[in-house]
Amino acid sequence: MEERHLEERQLELIKTSIFKIDLTQSKISSTEMPDVTTDFYTYIRGCVSEVSKANGGRKFKLRSNNTEVVATIYSVLKDAGAVFDGIIPSRLLREELNVQEKIARMNREINEGLLIISTIEDLGVKKVLLCKVEDLEYIDKINFTLNSGYPIKRRIFRSAQFILDDEGTIVDTIVHDLNSKGATYWWDDFLELDQLWDDVYNTKTAFNIIDTKVLSKIKIDSPADYTYLRNSAIRYFRTSQEFTIEKFIENCFENYEPVRPDKVNVENIKIKIKELPEKFSFDERFDLKPSEITAKIKYSVKLNEDIDLVIKDEINIEQTIFPEIHHKLKYIRIRSDAGYDAFNKTQK
Repeated sequence: MEERHLEERQLELIKTSIFKIDLTQSKISSTEMPDVTTDFYTYIRGCVSEVSKANGGRKFKLRSNNTEVVATIYSVLKDAGAVFDGIIPSRLLREELNVQEKIARMNREINEGLLIISTIEDLGVKKVLLCKVEDLEYIDKINFTLNSGYPIKRRIFRSAQFILDDEGTIVDTIVHDLNSKGATYWWDDFLELDQLWDDVYNTKTAFNIIDTKVLSKIKIDSPADYTYLRNSAIRYFRTSQEFTIEKFIENCFENYEPVRPDKVNVENIKIKIKELPEKFSFDERFDLKPSEITAKIKYSVKLNEDIDLVIKDEINIEQTIFPEIHHKLKYIRIRSDAGYDAFNKTQK
Protein backbone atom coordinates (compact mmCIF):
# COMPACT_ATOMS: atom_id res chain seq x y z
CA MET A 1 0.00 0.00 0.00
CA GLU A 2 2.82 2.39 0.90
CA GLU A 3 4.65 1.68 -2.36
CA ARG A 4 1.54 2.36 -4.44
CA HIS A 5 1.02 5.63 -2.59
CA LEU A 6 4.59 6.70 -3.34
CA GLU A 7 4.20 5.97 -7.03
CA GLU A 8 1.08 8.10 -7.14
CA ARG A 9 3.22 10.96 -5.84
CA GLN A 10 5.66 10.45 -8.73
CA LEU A 11 8.64 10.09 -6.41
CA GLU A 12 11.82 9.13 -8.30
CA LEU A 13 15.01 8.13 -6.50
CA ILE A 14 17.78 9.16 -8.93
CA LYS A 15 20.92 8.50 -6.85
CA THR A 16 20.88 7.08 -3.35
CA SER A 17 23.77 6.22 -1.03
CA ILE A 18 23.45 4.57 2.39
CA PHE A 19 26.05 4.67 5.15
CA LYS A 20 26.20 3.16 8.61
CA ILE A 21 27.60 5.58 11.17
CA ASP A 22 29.41 3.56 13.84
CA LEU A 23 30.35 5.81 16.75
CA THR A 24 31.60 2.93 18.89
CA GLN A 25 34.20 1.87 16.32
CA SER A 26 34.66 5.42 14.95
CA LYS A 27 34.07 4.33 11.39
CA ILE A 28 31.60 4.50 8.52
CA SER A 29 30.61 1.74 6.13
CA SER A 30 28.72 1.89 2.88
CA THR A 31 25.60 -0.21 2.27
CA GLU A 32 24.48 -1.07 -1.24
CA MET A 33 21.10 0.23 -2.38
CA PRO A 34 18.86 -2.86 -2.02
CA ASP A 35 16.80 -4.50 -4.73
CA VAL A 36 13.38 -2.94 -5.25
CA THR A 37 11.68 -6.18 -4.20
CA THR A 38 13.16 -6.14 -0.69
CA ASP A 39 11.71 -4.79 2.54
CA PHE A 40 14.86 -2.73 3.04
CA TYR A 41 14.31 -0.92 -0.27
CA THR A 42 10.73 -0.14 0.76
CA TYR A 43 12.08 1.14 4.08
CA ILE A 44 14.70 3.41 2.46
CA ARG A 45 12.19 4.70 -0.06
CA GLY A 46 9.73 5.35 2.74
CA CYS A 47 12.36 7.32 4.66
CA VAL A 48 13.11 9.47 1.62
CA SER A 49 9.41 10.04 1.01
CA GLU A 50 8.83 10.99 4.64
CA VAL A 51 11.55 13.64 4.50
CA SER A 52 10.42 15.03 1.16
CA LYS A 53 6.81 15.58 2.22
CA ALA A 54 7.49 16.51 5.87
CA ASN A 55 5.94 19.61 7.40
CA GLY A 56 7.25 21.67 10.28
CA GLY A 57 10.77 22.27 9.02
CA ARG A 58 12.93 25.33 9.47
CA LYS A 59 14.47 27.29 6.61
CA PHE A 60 18.21 27.86 6.43
CA LYS A 61 20.63 29.58 4.07
CA LEU A 62 23.95 28.33 2.76
CA ARG A 63 26.95 29.68 4.63
CA SER A 64 28.95 29.19 1.45
CA ASN A 65 28.95 27.13 -1.72
CA ASN A 66 32.39 25.89 -0.71
CA THR A 67 31.52 24.15 2.56
CA GLU A 68 32.25 20.43 2.54
CA VAL A 69 28.66 19.18 2.32
CA VAL A 70 27.43 21.73 -0.23
CA ALA A 71 30.56 21.43 -2.42
CA THR A 72 30.14 17.64 -2.45
CA ILE A 73 26.49 17.95 -3.45
CA TYR A 74 27.36 20.25 -6.35
CA SER A 75 30.19 17.96 -7.42
CA VAL A 76 27.87 14.94 -7.62
CA LEU A 77 25.13 16.93 -9.38
CA LYS A 78 27.51 18.08 -12.12
CA ASP A 79 28.75 14.56 -12.90
CA ALA A 80 26.09 12.14 -14.12
CA GLY A 81 28.32 9.16 -13.25
CA ALA A 82 29.30 10.36 -9.76
CA VAL A 83 27.82 9.00 -6.54
CA PHE A 84 27.92 10.20 -2.96
CA ASP A 85 31.03 8.68 -1.41
CA GLY A 86 32.39 8.83 2.14
CA ILE A 87 33.04 12.59 2.33
CA ILE A 88 29.68 13.61 3.83
CA PRO A 89 29.25 10.62 6.21
CA SER A 90 32.86 11.01 7.39
CA ARG A 91 32.13 14.61 8.28
CA LEU A 92 29.01 13.56 10.19
CA LEU A 93 31.03 10.94 12.08
CA ARG A 94 33.62 13.55 13.12
CA GLU A 95 31.01 16.02 14.31
CA GLU A 96 29.00 13.41 16.20
CA LEU A 97 32.14 12.13 17.93
CA ASN A 98 32.92 15.72 18.99
CA VAL A 99 29.42 16.18 20.38
CA GLN A 100 29.50 12.77 22.07
CA GLU A 101 32.67 13.76 23.92
CA LYS A 102 31.01 16.97 25.17
CA ILE A 103 27.78 15.38 26.40
CA ALA A 104 29.27 12.16 27.85
CA ARG A 105 29.70 13.80 31.27
CA MET A 106 25.94 14.38 31.35
CA ASN A 107 25.26 10.67 30.82
CA ARG A 108 23.84 11.39 27.38
CA GLU A 109 24.81 9.93 24.06
CA ILE A 110 24.15 10.26 20.36
CA ASN A 111 22.51 7.24 18.80
CA GLU A 112 24.24 5.46 15.98
CA GLY A 113 22.33 4.86 12.77
CA LEU A 114 22.10 5.23 9.01
CA LEU A 115 22.81 8.28 6.92
CA ILE A 116 20.79 8.27 3.69
CA ILE A 117 21.79 10.68 0.91
CA SER A 118 19.47 10.76 -2.08
CA THR A 119 18.97 12.86 -5.18
CA ILE A 120 15.28 12.71 -6.03
CA GLU A 121 12.50 14.22 -8.06
CA ASP A 122 9.23 14.52 -6.18
CA LEU A 123 6.13 15.98 -7.85
CA GLY A 124 8.37 17.65 -10.44
CA VAL A 125 10.74 19.21 -7.87
CA LYS A 126 14.38 18.09 -7.75
CA LYS A 127 16.04 17.80 -4.35
CA VAL A 128 19.02 16.38 -2.53
CA LEU A 129 18.00 14.85 0.79
CA LEU A 130 20.08 13.87 3.80
CA CYS A 131 18.45 12.00 6.65
CA LYS A 132 19.70 10.33 9.81
CA VAL A 133 17.86 7.19 10.93
CA GLU A 134 18.89 6.27 14.45
CA ASP A 135 19.29 2.80 15.94
CA LEU A 136 16.78 1.83 18.59
CA GLU A 137 17.27 -1.01 21.02
CA TYR A 138 14.53 -3.59 21.54
CA ILE A 139 13.92 -7.03 23.07
CA ASP A 140 13.47 -9.68 20.39
CA LYS A 141 10.04 -11.25 20.82
CA ILE A 142 11.27 -14.67 19.63
CA ASN A 143 14.37 -15.28 21.74
CA PHE A 144 13.92 -12.39 24.26
CA THR A 145 17.43 -11.04 23.75
CA LEU A 146 18.52 -7.40 23.43
CA ASN A 147 18.91 -6.30 19.83
CA SER A 148 18.93 -3.11 17.79
CA GLY A 149 17.40 -1.99 14.52
CA TYR A 150 15.80 0.84 12.61
CA PRO A 151 12.29 1.93 13.60
CA ILE A 152 9.39 1.63 11.15
CA LYS A 153 7.42 4.39 12.85
CA ARG A 154 8.97 7.68 13.95
CA ARG A 155 11.98 6.75 11.87
CA ILE A 156 13.51 10.06 10.73
CA PHE A 157 15.30 11.86 13.54
CA ARG A 158 17.17 14.54 11.59
CA SER A 159 17.09 15.56 7.96
CA ALA A 160 17.83 18.28 5.44
CA GLN A 161 16.32 19.08 2.07
CA PHE A 162 18.30 21.01 -0.54
CA ILE A 163 15.76 22.20 -3.12
CA LEU A 164 17.11 22.65 -6.64
CA ASP A 165 16.04 24.80 -9.57
CA ASP A 166 16.12 23.64 -13.20
CA GLU A 167 19.84 24.48 -13.47
CA GLY A 168 20.72 22.40 -10.41
CA THR A 169 21.32 25.37 -8.11
CA ILE A 170 20.29 25.11 -4.47
CA VAL A 171 17.50 27.65 -3.98
CA ASP A 172 16.02 26.56 -0.67
CA THR A 173 17.22 24.58 2.34
CA ILE A 174 14.90 23.05 4.94
CA VAL A 175 16.02 21.24 8.10
CA HIS A 176 13.90 18.95 10.27
CA ASP A 177 14.68 17.62 13.73
CA LEU A 178 12.36 15.24 15.54
CA ASN A 179 13.58 16.39 18.94
CA SER A 180 11.75 19.34 20.49
CA LYS A 181 15.11 21.06 20.92
CA GLY A 182 16.90 20.76 17.61
CA ALA A 183 20.53 19.60 17.69
CA THR A 184 22.64 22.61 16.76
CA TYR A 185 25.53 20.46 15.59
CA TRP A 186 23.40 19.01 12.77
CA TRP A 187 22.87 22.30 10.95
CA ASP A 188 25.70 24.45 12.33
CA ASP A 189 28.70 22.12 12.50
CA PHE A 190 27.81 19.28 10.13
CA LEU A 191 25.84 21.02 7.37
CA GLU A 192 27.42 24.47 7.98
CA LEU A 193 24.17 26.38 7.47
CA ASP A 194 22.83 29.61 8.96
CA GLN A 195 19.28 30.21 10.12
CA LEU A 196 17.32 32.23 7.60
CA TRP A 197 15.20 33.80 10.35
CA ASP A 198 16.09 33.92 14.05
CA ASP A 199 13.71 33.15 16.94
CA VAL A 200 12.98 36.80 17.72
CA TYR A 201 11.96 37.52 14.13
CA ASN A 202 9.88 34.33 13.97
CA THR A 203 8.08 35.03 17.25
CA LYS A 204 7.13 38.60 16.37
CA THR A 205 6.26 37.86 12.75
CA ALA A 206 4.23 34.72 13.42
CA PHE A 207 2.08 36.36 16.09
CA ASN A 208 1.51 39.57 14.14
CA ILE A 209 0.59 37.73 10.94
CA ILE A 210 -1.78 35.32 12.71
CA ASP A 211 -3.38 38.26 14.52
CA THR A 212 -3.77 40.60 11.53
CA LYS A 213 -4.39 38.13 8.69
CA VAL A 214 -6.70 35.67 10.45
CA LEU A 215 -7.93 36.62 13.91
CA SER A 216 -8.76 40.28 13.26
CA LYS A 217 -11.02 39.26 10.39
CA ILE A 218 -13.20 37.34 12.87
CA LYS A 219 -13.80 40.47 14.95
CA ILE A 220 -16.34 41.98 12.59
CA ASP A 221 -18.62 38.94 12.42
CA SER A 222 -18.17 37.64 15.95
CA PRO A 223 -16.45 39.85 18.57
CA ALA A 224 -16.81 37.15 21.22
CA ASP A 225 -15.01 34.51 19.14
CA TYR A 226 -12.31 37.02 18.30
CA THR A 227 -11.75 37.68 22.00
CA TYR A 228 -11.59 33.99 22.94
CA LEU A 229 -9.25 33.02 20.10
CA ARG A 230 -6.90 36.00 20.39
CA ASN A 231 -6.67 35.41 24.12
CA SER A 232 -5.78 31.77 23.45
CA ALA A 233 -3.13 32.77 20.89
CA ILE A 234 -1.50 35.22 23.30
CA ARG A 235 -1.48 32.57 26.03
CA TYR A 236 0.21 30.07 23.68
CA PHE A 237 2.92 32.53 22.59
CA ARG A 238 3.60 33.64 26.16
CA THR A 239 3.68 30.25 27.88
CA SER A 240 5.00 27.74 25.32
CA GLN A 241 8.70 27.07 24.83
CA GLU A 242 8.40 26.13 21.18
CA PHE A 243 6.13 27.06 18.29
CA THR A 244 5.07 24.54 15.71
CA ILE A 245 2.21 25.33 13.38
CA GLU A 246 0.55 21.99 14.13
CA LYS A 247 0.79 22.36 17.92
CA PHE A 248 -0.48 25.93 17.76
CA ILE A 249 -3.54 24.85 15.78
CA GLU A 250 -4.13 21.90 18.09
CA ASN A 251 -3.80 24.04 21.21
CA CYS A 252 -5.95 26.97 20.11
CA PHE A 253 -8.44 25.60 17.59
CA GLU A 254 -8.78 21.81 17.71
CA ASN A 255 -11.48 21.66 20.39
CA TYR A 256 -12.79 25.19 20.05
CA GLU A 257 -16.56 25.56 19.74
CA PRO A 258 -17.42 28.96 18.28
CA VAL A 259 -19.94 31.27 19.89
CA ARG A 260 -21.19 32.10 16.39
CA PRO A 261 -20.80 28.88 14.34
CA ASP A 262 -22.84 30.51 11.59
CA LYS A 263 -20.11 33.15 11.23
CA VAL A 264 -16.91 31.35 12.31
CA ASN A 265 -15.72 28.26 10.44
CA VAL A 266 -12.94 26.74 12.55
CA GLU A 267 -11.79 24.31 9.82
CA ASN A 268 -11.32 27.17 7.36
CA ILE A 269 -9.34 29.11 9.97
CA LYS A 270 -7.03 26.13 10.50
CA ILE A 271 -6.40 25.87 6.75
CA LYS A 272 -5.61 29.59 6.52
CA ILE A 273 -3.17 29.42 9.42
CA LYS A 274 -1.30 26.47 7.86
CA GLU A 275 -0.72 28.59 4.75
CA LEU A 276 0.71 31.60 6.62
CA PRO A 277 4.41 30.59 7.05
CA GLU A 278 4.96 30.14 3.31
CA LYS A 279 2.92 33.22 2.36
CA PHE A 280 4.39 35.62 4.91
CA SER A 281 7.93 34.32 5.49
CA PHE A 282 8.32 32.76 8.89
CA ASP A 283 9.27 29.26 10.04
CA GLU A 284 6.77 26.53 10.87
CA ARG A 285 8.87 25.61 13.90
CA PHE A 286 11.06 27.69 16.21
CA ASP A 287 11.83 28.47 19.86
CA LEU A 288 9.48 31.12 21.20
CA LYS A 289 10.68 34.39 22.76
CA PRO A 290 7.71 35.35 24.99
CA SER A 291 9.20 38.75 25.88
CA GLU A 292 8.65 39.80 22.26
CA ILE A 293 4.86 39.46 22.64
CA THR A 294 3.74 42.84 23.88
CA ALA A 295 0.15 42.49 22.68
CA LYS A 296 -2.43 42.78 25.43
CA ILE A 297 -6.09 42.06 25.29
CA LYS A 298 -7.95 45.31 25.59
CA TYR A 299 -11.33 44.89 24.10
CA SER A 300 -14.43 46.95 24.79
CA VAL A 301 -17.90 45.38 24.71
CA LYS A 302 -20.78 47.82 24.66
CA LEU A 303 -23.31 46.51 27.20
CA ASN A 304 -25.77 49.40 26.83
CA GLU A 305 -25.71 53.14 26.18
CA ASP A 306 -24.22 53.84 29.59
CA ILE A 307 -21.93 50.84 30.29
CA ASP A 308 -18.92 49.41 28.44
CA LEU A 309 -17.12 46.25 29.55
CA VAL A 310 -13.36 46.67 28.97
CA ILE A 311 -11.22 43.51 28.93
CA LYS A 312 -7.53 44.23 29.51
CA ASP A 313 -4.62 41.82 29.08
CA GLU A 314 -4.90 38.05 29.37
CA ILE A 315 -7.76 36.60 31.40
CA ASN A 316 -9.50 33.26 31.47
CA ILE A 317 -12.84 34.44 30.17
CA GLU A 318 -14.58 31.11 30.68
CA GLN A 319 -13.86 31.25 34.42
CA THR A 320 -14.56 34.95 34.84
CA ILE A 321 -17.52 36.01 32.69
CA PHE A 322 -20.71 33.95 32.52
CA PRO A 323 -23.60 34.72 30.12
CA GLU A 324 -27.02 33.87 31.55
CA ILE A 325 -30.73 34.23 30.75
CA HIS A 326 -33.31 34.85 33.49
CA HIS A 327 -36.99 35.28 32.69
CA LYS A 328 -36.12 35.74 29.02
CA LEU A 329 -33.74 38.63 29.84
CA LYS A 330 -30.02 38.35 28.99
CA TYR A 331 -27.35 39.05 31.63
CA ILE A 332 -23.65 38.57 32.20
CA ARG A 333 -22.27 37.54 35.59
CA ILE A 334 -18.69 38.55 36.37
CA ARG A 335 -16.67 36.91 39.14
CA SER A 336 -14.94 39.78 40.94
CA ASP A 337 -14.16 40.35 44.64
CA ALA A 338 -13.36 44.02 44.03
CA GLY A 339 -16.49 44.50 41.97
CA TYR A 340 -18.62 42.83 44.62
CA ASP A 341 -17.17 45.00 47.39
CA ALA A 342 -17.59 48.19 45.36
CA PHE A 343 -21.20 47.58 44.39
CA ASN A 344 -22.13 46.07 47.71
CA LYS A 345 -21.01 49.26 49.44
CA THR A 346 -22.97 51.33 46.94
CA GLN A 347 -26.10 49.32 47.57
CA LYS A 348 -25.70 49.79 51.31
